[in-house]
Amino acid sequence: MNQLSTGARTARFALFLLSLLAAFLILVAPAAAGGPHEDHGPQAHKPPVKVMTRNLYFGADLTRSIVAPTVPDFLAANAEIWTNVQLSEIHARARLVAREIARTRPDLVGLQEVSQWLSGPFNDPADATTLEFDQLASLQFWLTAYGAPYRVVKSQQQIAIEAPAGAPYFQDFRLVDRDVILAPMRARHGVMLANPAGANFATNLTVTNGIGQSIAVTRGWVSVDVKANGRKFRFVNTHLESFHPLIRLAQANELVAATGPVGSAPGDAVLVGDLNSDPLDAFPDNLAFGALMAAGLTDTWVAVNPSDPGETFGFGELVNDPSPVGLFNQRIDHVLTKGSIDATRARLVGLNPANRTPSGRWPSDHAGVVTTLVP
Repeated sequence: MNQLSTGARTARFALFLLSLLAAFLILVAPAAAGGPHEDHGPQAHKPPVKVMTRNLYFGADLTRSIVAPTVPDFLAANAEIWTNVQLSEIHARARLVAREIARTRPDLVGLQEVSQWLSGPFNDPADATTLEFDQLASLQFWLTAYGAPYRVVKSQQQIAIEAPAGAPYFQDFRLVDRDVILAPMRARHGVMLANPAGANFATNLTVTNGIGQSIAVTRGWVSVDVKANGRKFRFVNTHLESFHPLIRLAQANELVAATGPVGSAPGDAVLVGDLNSDPLDAFPDNLAFGALMAAGLTDTWVAVNPSDPGETFGFGELVNDPSPVGLFNQRIDHVLTKGSIDATRARLVGLNPANRTPSGRWPSDHAGVVTTLVP
């Protein structure tokens, strides 16, 4: 009996040694055979970087104020703008965008039309200071509520305009527009950010409204340098001019000039934003997109989805359309790359009928684009 027990123990010990040897071979064999420690191509074993571009939408069409021919018409137009801003449900729509971000978890988010709306005494020459809506604050609130807090990497003020509104408000309302880059509060391991920057374009549109006031439509860009997978690239977010194709072209050329944020990038670059230029637009509306392509950028949507038109714009002013079908007819929101950055996936967000406010408002008048990149 004791002899059998000793033999059994010896056999079990031998099996134990064999299992250790097998475990050792499993650990070392993949490396020797070209496993996870060996790169077999430009995308092998490189964690991707996910980026999003999202126009948040001011909440109203400002054109009616610009074209109003008389002072009474001007006051009425501004009152209608403020009514529509409230109807657009800025805080509730921010919750919808936060839900998109929390679900897709991009490493970098480029936002456009990130508005603050402020009110003040009627026809007061001083800037209005009472905060009514802040899209950025609302978005960050909901992101935190969804367990996906994001921080502001860089915010750059763009358009800032103020005007008096007539009945029933008799108040001044001020719009402050910003372009913003967001990143997760806890960055994914291996993704590091540095040198956030931003500026306004040297070339901007100036319009004169129907009552003779001159309005500067200031636009610009924000950027941050990124290190991921040991590779560096610059992430640039912008919103190009919507009303004038030649101004838009000049702004695109500023981006890719030797002193611009894309042209001066120390390595590769990713440009996202509302470019207001569709490659299928007729001349001259396609000039800005063409200038970016001529500067060596790659259209990632076409690279990944060659048969999908990918339209990103078309909802009406009140963003309560029943469906984007028949309305979306432009692809003006883009993720472009320069250098050896490969896109592996690109998809639209903001078109899910289940992700609307209880009153039926969509997150924005634009769709967003989420693209997976491998630097």
